[in-house]
Amino acid sequence: MKLPHLEHDVELSEEEFRLLRDLVHEQFGLYFDGTQKESLRSRLAPRLALLGLLSFEDYYRYLRFAPERATEQQRMVSHLTNNETYFFREQPQLDVFASTVLPSLKESRAQRAQRTLNLVSVGCSTGEEALTLGMILFDSGQFFWGWDVKVTGLDVDEAALEKASRGIYHRNSLRAVTKSQLDRHFAPDRSGVRVKDSIRKLVSFRPGNLLDPASYDGLAPLDAIFCRNVLIYFSDQAIERAIRLFHDVLVPGGYLFLGHAESLARVSSAFTPVRFQGAIVYKKQEEQQA
Repeated sequence: MKLPHLEHDVELSEEEFRLLRDLVHEQFGLYFDGTQKESLRSRLAPRLALLGLLSFEDYYRYLRFAPERATEQQRMVSHLTNNETYFFREQPQLDVFASTVLPSLKESRAQRAQRTLNLVSVGCSTGEEALTLGMILFDSGQFFWGWDVKVTGLDVDEAALEKASRGIYHRNSLRAVTKSQLDRHFAPDRSGVRVKDSIRKLVSFRPGNLLDPASYDGLAPLDAIFCRNVLIYFSDQAIERAIRLFHDVLVPGGYLFLGHAESLARVSSAFTPVRFQGAIVYKKQEEQQA
C-alpha cells in the first residue's frame, strides 16, 4: 500500500491554507492570497514527503513547535521564494548608482571626515546583485585609499547564500554581462566562471530576515540598501514594516533602491523619490541643520 505523503498529492484544506499562509506572512512577509492556494500546496508538498508527515496540519505544527522548526522554516522559505537574479540587472538604475549616488555618498562621508561605505543587498539570493555592487565600486576607483568599504548580501535562504559564497556562476547569471566586464571580474572555472577575489573581498554574505531588526546588527548605519524585486511578493502591511526598518538603519541622506515594478507611493511617505532617466531612487531626508 502506498502512503499518501509519498505521492505528494496531500490535500490542503482552507483552514490549513490559512494557518500556513499566516505563518509565512508573519515570519517572512511573503503573502499568498486565495488564488495561490494550489501554488502553496504544490511547493510545500515535497517537504511533507521528506519529513514523513501525513497532512498539512501536521506540517504546520512541525513549523510551530518541533525542536527543528527554525531549520525547517529556512528550508520551507527556499521553496517559496523566486531566486531569479543575474549580474547587472536593471542597468539604468545601476548607472544612476554609479554616476550620481556613489559620488554623492563619497562627498557626504568626506564632509563628516568619515571614510566608510556600507551597502546591503537585501534578498540577495545567490549573490549576483551584491557582487554587481562590488564590481561597480571597484570600477569607480573612488574608494581604495584609506576607505573601509563593505557590501553585505542578506537572505533568508541559506542554500542560496552558500552558492553566493562559492562565487561560481553559469550562463544564465551572465546574460547582461559585457565582454569587458566578464574579462575584468571573472575567471574561468571548470563548471562556469568564478568571481575574482578582488571583488569577493569587498562582499560578504549572511543569513537574515529583512523584517527582523536583529538581522542588521553590526551593519547599520547603512549608506544604501538594495531591495529590488523582493517586495512584490509582500503584502502592504509587510512592506510598511520593511520600509520602517530600512528607514531606521539608513544614515540621513541614505538611499533605497527598489525594483522597477515596485513603488512606495501607496504605502509610505518616509522617503523622497528622486527621478532619473529610466530609474527612480528613494532618499532618506538629510539631517536638519541647526
